[in-house]
This record gives sequence, structure tokens and C-alpha cells, in this order.
Amino acid sequence: MHLDIDIETLAKTVNGRALRGGVKAPFNSFETDTRKLKSGDFFWAFQGAEYDAHVFLEETLEKNVKGWIVEDGKIGRFKAFPEFVIGVWNTLHALHRLAAWHRSRFKIPVAAITGSNGKSTTKEMLKSIFEQAGPAIANPGNLNNQFGLPLSLLELGRDHKFAVFELGASKKGDVFEIGTLAKPTVAVITNIGPAHLEYFGDLETVFRTKTEIIDCLAPGGALVYNADDKYLEVLKARKGNKLGFGYCGGADLKISERADALELRFKGETIMVNLPGKARHNYMNAAAAAGAALASGLDLAAVKAGLETFTPPPMRMQTLKIKDAVIILDAYNANPVSMRAALETLFGAGDFPKPYYLALGDMKELGKHSAAYHSELGRYLSGLGAEKIFLAGPEMKAAADELLKNPGLAAYAPDPAVWAGELRRLIAGQKGTFLLKASRAMKFEKLIEGLQ
Repeated sequence: MHLDIDIETLAKTVNGRALRGGVKAPFNSFETDTRKLKSGDFFWAFQGAEYDAHVFLEETLEKNVKGWIVEDGKIGRFKAFPEFVIGVWNTLHALHRLAAWHRSRFKIPVAAITGSNGKSTTKEMLKSIFEQAGPAIANPGNLNNQFGLPLSLLELGRDHKFAVFELGASKKGDVFEIGTLAKPTVAVITNIGPAHLEYFGDLETVFRTKTEIIDCLAPGGALVYNADDKYLEVLKARKGNKLGFGYCGGADLKISERADALELRFKGETIMVNLPGKARHNYMNAAAAAGAALASGLDLAAVKAGLETFTPPPMRMQTLKIKDAVIILDAYNANPVSMRAALETLFGAGDFPKPYYLALGDMKELGKHSAAYHSELGRYLSGLGAEKIFLAGPEMKAAADELLKNPGLAAYAPDPAVWAGELRRLIAGQKGTFLLKASRAMKFEKLIEGLQ
């Protein structure tokens, strides 16, 4: 982060007041985590639903901080202060104002990606494509919420020629709140599916939330959407700059499969793309990234080069080799759509050594729909032909009830530690492929710790 402004500009931008210190002093960056504070840093104190960083202000003085950005009324009891203090009504709102202002300083292609599945992978693919034409920035990891997205925007620098940001959401209004900060020149919607239903309630609300990104577009901006998605297909009738991707005949960017390669066709041109790894499950993500790149002015040659050199994010269908076993680690997240996609990749591609073993954990945040989706998964699993299925988590009990009708096929426990030893022995001593998939809270990557 290098903002290259002064205290006066900061205070004006965030609608705050300089309470201490000279207004012409430089302000380039700040820290939000007291554990990372260094001497001379500015500290931005947030108040969240379960914490208030203002309680650590005195501790920051011991680290010789240079200044604070704090909420009005939170420092009246203090007797000691840093050199600079900027007071604001709400530090999160102030961060949003600063991020939106900083974004407006850059006249470059900015893509924002939302959807129920594939956001992070699509983001990394698009970043790789952008980098074929110049330096690009993306929000790291899952910094995609009301805190992480503005902090990521503030990392935009003079050298960046492209930017791509993932937008997460857990309730209606979330995409609009942070999408207006990013003001994308290209908005991407990957799909609509049953993710976070505990908070959204139903798929119609998911659709309304994800499509909020359309109202965040910069003037003249382009919408890139999944033309195969039954919810998003209504966007075909939308006026304005848009590009649909998919297998369907009406897609502007058409996907086809040719042997082990992805074929993309756009405006009479065709490319064949060899994605890293055995990546059929990523074809739609690749098309989404390609569509965003094309809408940003890049050509199919850059798309091909970027997709073929893209590095998949960890724990997203990550392929590992442990002795004679192949491990597919997909432990970053799980919902009904991504679970089915992972299983279809394993059983449908025919690219992985048999026999197939499954270790599956809860699909979290499905709310009242959880039992139905897990039961449906259990019925689907019963006919796949897996050698052995390990299930864990309280919500996976519904799937286990379906599978236990076939004695010997499945092992279930609320805690994966119960069967982890058996799974690890199989990995260490058997040939075959092991798919490990669960929601992030299950931490399934720990099942193979020490085996690599």
C-alpha cells in the first residue's frame, strides 16, 4: 500500500477530522492488526460485531505508532496519544470512502467476480490472463468481504495495468455494498447455486444478491455471465454491453471439449487450451475468465497463454501424490454444486487411477435445506462405485443414513478423527485416488498432514 497523500486529504476523503498533528504530514499506509504493527505505522481501529480494536489503542502506543484513525468518542479517556489522530464517525465507513476514492484514481480495466461457485479460481485465472498484457493485482485469498475488499482496493498502485477482485456475500445487499467501491469495468457472475442458504434462505435471493453487481458497473461497463445457468439466462435479454459464456448455442463465448483440451470460440476465432492438471471441472471457470479478459480488450492469444500458465489455488481440486496414491484435496469449501462437480470430475473423467476412495465432510451453511441436500448426496454416492466412503460431520449424517443401507460401503462419524487412522493407512499403503472434500470449517487438509 502506498497512497501518497497527506493527512488533510485523508481526513477530507473519509469525512473525518484531524484531531492531532499537522495536516500536511504524509500518509501512505496503515495497519489494522496490532500483531503486525511496527514503529512509525498508522493504526486503523475497526469495530466489528464481536470485537472492538479501540481496546488495543493503548497497546499500540507501546509499539511507537505514528497515528490513529479512530471513531469519535472512543478516545476521551486516554491521556497519551500518538503524534497524529484522525477522528471519524465510523471507521469501516471511512475505509469504504477511502477505498472508493482510491479506486477512482485509476483508469484501468477492473473486473469484479461474484457467484455461488468458482469465484476464487476464476479470479486467479483472469489475473494470469491479465498478466500476459501487464502487471495485475487481485485480492489475496478470501479477502472478499466488507473489510477485505476495500483493503485490497487500497493496494492498487501506479504500476498496475489491470485489476481483478472477488466479491463475496452472505446476505442481500453485500455485493452492492462492496461492488460500488470496486466500480468494475467488467462484472462477472459465475453461477447461481445453493451456497450460504442458511443466510440467503432461497435461490431466488441468491440470484437477486449476485446480480446486484450489475448496478455497480462503471459507465459503459460489460456484464459477463454464465449463459448455461437457468437463473442467469434471463440476462440474455438485458440491454447493454454483455457477454454470455457456456456450452449452449446462444453463448457469445462457446465452450466445447476436444479430447483433453478446452475449445473456446469467439467471433469466428477458436483456441484450444490445455489447462494445468486434469481440469475439466474448471472449464466453466476458464470460460468466465476468458470472457472477462475479452471484455477488457485482450485477445484469445492472451487468454490461451494465461490459462495454460495459471496456478490453481491451494485446496481447490489440488492434486497431490503420496506414495502410490493420488490425493485430490478440495477442502476449501463445499456446497451441493461444488460437491457434485468434484465427484463428476473423479468418476466421469476416467483420468485418475482406480480404485476411488472418498472422504467427505459437511456442506455447511445450508440452513433448513441441509438435511435434504445431504440425503440427496447420499443417494447419489450409493451408485457411484466407490471402493470406500468416509463421511464426517453432524450434517453428513443424513447422507450416511442413505449409504448405510449398503453395509460395508461407508464409515460415518461426527468427528473425522474416528476414521482418520484407517484412511491414512489406506493412503499410505494402497494405490488409487482419494478425494477429500468438505467445507472449510471441517479442515480436511489435516487428514493428510505428515503423510507427504
